[in-house]
Amino acid sequence: MKVLLTGATGFLGHRVVHRLVADGHDVSTLVRGTGRRIPQVTVVPGSLEDVAAWEDRLAGIDVVVHAAGLVSTWAPQRALDEAIVEGTRDVLAAAVRHGVRRFVYISSESVLQDGRPLLDITESQPTPAVPSSRYGQAKLAAEHLIRAHADVIETIVLRPTFIWGPGSGQLADLATRARAGKLPLIDHGMASFEHVHVDNVAAAVAAALSEGTPGGTYLITNAEPMPVREFLTGVLAAQGASTPTRSVPSGPLFALARAAEWLWSTLPLPGRPPLTRFEIEFLALPRRYDITLARHELKYEPAVGFAEGIAGLDETRLPI
Repeated sequence: MKVLLTGATGFLGHRVVHRLVADGHDVSTLVRGTGRRIPQVTVVPGSLEDVAAWEDRLAGIDVVVHAAGLVSTWAPQRALDEAIVEGTRDVLAAAVRHGVRRFVYISSESVLQDGRPLLDITESQPTPAVPSSRYGQAKLAAEHLIRAHADVIETIVLRPTFIWGPGSGQLADLATRARAGKLPLIDHGMASFEHVHVDNVAAAVAAALSEGTPGGTYLITNAEPMPVREFLTGVLAAQGASTPTRSVPSGPLFALARAAEWLWSTLPLPGRPPLTRFEIEFLALPRRYDITLARHELKYEPAVGFAEGIAGLDETRLPI
């Protein structure tokens, strides 16, 4: 199958490329600049800001996997809209123009988050009118765009939860903060936490090339919800860092974050708020998702369990 992937140089994109090549697909990747080479892959120089400059390379492509986009806990809404919403709109429209059969979009669990617990959630869960993070708002807007095109191109939306594995900058950041004593537990780390190994997400993407109901949305997790403390203990120990012992309550933190977000959104303050709801929800919002639909329709099964994933967090491969 001929596949074009955006976001190939990112943490997830790198593993998706590896999986698709291993599965025997003919893979092209959109990469900024020129001169970049990726083994066994056709590199398409270009960007999301100027899709017209490279969209002719979509001719003959069977599936577009759109994984590119800005990931930020606090970026200007305009920057997020340009990178996530407008970029998705333009790539999707170009795919339609060139007769691409299927469009697979990597969304996020953040589209469901608005501060309320998400327990025993399926894909039928309504999304909030306004997710609590700017990132979630942009991802949700992109999802709406994709569904609006479901009658002219097959669309599949994947909603992974927190993605981790070797090479994760976010895991490295957690370890750095823990060593510096700047990573407290929230509510003693007892909130139910969902996560997914990067290779499992890559497997879900590979499955979505041909499996899944057109127009479908699928939650992608490791199917191993656990307390935040348990997850942190595992990933931090693998990086030579200790589990935090200090705990702070989530209630005051959420209040502070809401106030800080309001101030930074209202006044011309430099930088970014010291705290955002997105960051607190990461460690404090109870989440437990049901992936039955992904198992049945995508034929997705998380092959890399938590214990195996932890064993693969080799410090020599994790930038710390």
